[in-house]
Amino acid sequence: MKLFITDIDDTLSIGEAVADEVREACSRLRSAGWEIMVATGRTYSTARGHMEAIGVTRPSILYNGGRIVDPVGRPLYSRLMEENLANRILEYVWTLPLELQVSGDERISCRETDTQTRSFFANLGPIRLVTEPVVTEPVFRICLWMESRLMPEVEKDLRERFGREAEICPGGPQFMDIQPLGVSKGSALDRLLAELPTRPEVIVAAGDHCNDRELLRRADVAASPSNAHEALLREADLIIPPVSEHGIRALIDHILSPAFATAPFAAPGRRL
Repeated sequence: MKLFITDIDDTLSIGEAVADEVREACSRLRSAGWEIMVATGRTYSTARGHMEAIGVTRPSILYNGGRIVDPVGRPLYSRLMEENLANRILEYVWTLPLELQVSGDERISCRETDTQTRSFFANLGPIRLVTEPVVTEPVFRICLWMESRLMPEVEKDLRERFGREAEICPGGPQFMDIQPLGVSKGSALDRLLAELPTRPEVIVAAGDHCNDRELLRRADVAASPSNAHEALLREADLIIPPVSEHGIRALIDHILSPAFATAPFAAPGRRL
């Protein structure tokens, strides 16, 4: 078995449409005997279109590792945030100059003033508006959206206050993810691999930001777009074109080439 895993946002696609070139490349990859899965911070309802577009064949990772679902969306594993911790985090960030996005069981909660969150999910899934920093439903992760200049200070404060109880990880240039301790795309992949009779012959993973780091570290071949976070670029085996130039297609072209067949792990930092 050979396994290909990709992040969605800014790796597989920009927004909701997967390019035809990428769809076709994934079809060729499946025909060559590869298994495909996604690893994303999204809910199933917002990831479903992408999963169908590339034809996932294996369980996929949602909520940045908080949930694993089979190819048709049936939950196989879930890890929720402890309610008291979620309430304390919400209380702390409630008055900060940022937007909230609380991921529940296939439902997003936010405030009336969280316009970016409301705009993104307007046509993608149900939104529950909240008026006080108290959770009333299960929570997989709390995501914060803010001006990029605020990210370092907010991350530092969150780590000082909650770093022993939760994972604090930038999920994009303006996104900060907060999840239960030990939850990551990498730990979710560990769980999936532990259930297989043998480890895949080769694992190729692609991602663009810090919340992909643990996933890529577990892959035999780690690929990142050329505009990815610098931490990933320093560790990537392959640097692929940005998503606007269909980097996943370039990666798959390489995977299916004779060069990859003869030396899949060679030349760290190689640009495709």
